[in-house]
Amino acid sequence: MEINAYPLLGEYFKKQELHQFDFLQGELDKKLAVKTVEKIEEEMQKLDTKKKTEVERDFSEINKLSSEQGASNLLDEATGQGVQAPVDVFVDYANHDKALWFFVHHPNIFNEAVAVQQFLDLNGWKRVPVPSKSIDFVAGKKEAIKEAFQEHYKSELRGDYCFVDAYTKKDRVYVVVGVQDYAQSDITAENGKINKKSVRRPFFEIYFLYRPKNEENEGELEIKARGGWKRQSELLKVFCAAVFDIELDDSKQTFNLNLLKDASFDISGDSDLEWWKLKSVEFRTTNRKTVFRVAVSDDSYAGVAGIWSFLRKYKLDYDVQNMLVNRADFQMKFAPTPKHPRGTISFYINWKDTCQLNSIDELHIKAHKLLKKSGLDCGFTQ
Repeated sequence: MEINAYPLLGEYFKKQELHQFDFLQGELDKKLAVKTVEKIEEEMQKLDTKKKTEVERDFSEINKLSSEQGASNLLDEATGQGVQAPVDVFVDYANHDKALWFFVHHPNIFNEAVAVQQFLDLNGWKRVPVPSKSIDFVAGKKEAIKEAFQEHYKSELRGDYCFVDAYTKKDRVYVVVGVQDYAQSDITAENGKINKKSVRRPFFEIYFLYRPKNEENEGELEIKARGGWKRQSELLKVFCAAVFDIELDDSKQTFNLNLLKDASFDISGDSDLEWWKLKSVEFRTTNRKTVFRVAVSDDSYAGVAGIWSFLRKYKLDYDVQNMLVNRADFQMKFAPTPKHPRGTISFYINWKDTCQLNSIDELHIKAHKLLKKSGLDCGFTQ
């Protein structure tokens, strides 16, 4: 534990009115660090179950933003809300301490950052075209979304309770739909007694990301949810009907991976892009019954050169012209940034509407723009 964390912990416990931790206030001697940790553990054990659970819940939330990405997310959110953190928070604090500092001093910033972090941690988004509406319009449909999903899950005998959270940003809105699931047996302890037949109904979450306008003057809706495409398509239909009063059009192609069947294909257009390479590609026959995957580990190749060298060597270069490119794995190297000291990102695209890139990270955004310029991201024009 960093020495900075002790007074921060003291501030946290003071806000919780847990004055038995007042010994953490002020400057602490580094030589007493081990004894301080032991004292914290001792006092934690004395807390009643309810208060101890609340503290553990808070620390679990803080831990979600204790990574480099989480700390960066917090600082970005602070900038967006016009809050300037002290210099020592930026320079001297470890990432976990930064998260704790914002939790204690700026809970609104912390809560917004935690909400966005959920979307940063997800990948494999499916994207469909929708009408272009204002961000406030979509965020204002929370009640309609909740009612629609409750009705949708009624036939499955779940979803008695739902919640909808919307987090608006300058050019997008994040929507989280929470749905009460089937009952599950659990073992609980209360008032010194163990109940082995306790029952609870947990919630599962569905994530939507909406951007109001793209180059084709259409809106874009993305989803991340449990289940395959059929299930996700059903959920997109529910959302589209509730928010836009339209039927989902999932027939349009988002990514045109067949461009990779051209040996001269290239990605360019960003001065910060140092190189890119196609790491692997998956081909399918048109009847989708046969699949083969080509992967290249030779780092001396750039672009599609490695894949095409293999295809020519084994005389497959002609055969693949009559196949579909089902999946492609990429690696891109950009100029280093404070958030990405190596400047390297890896991601995949699945035909026809799934991409691992998110729309938040700075390098992911750059990669998105390059995909559009290259034509790989065809923006529902196919």
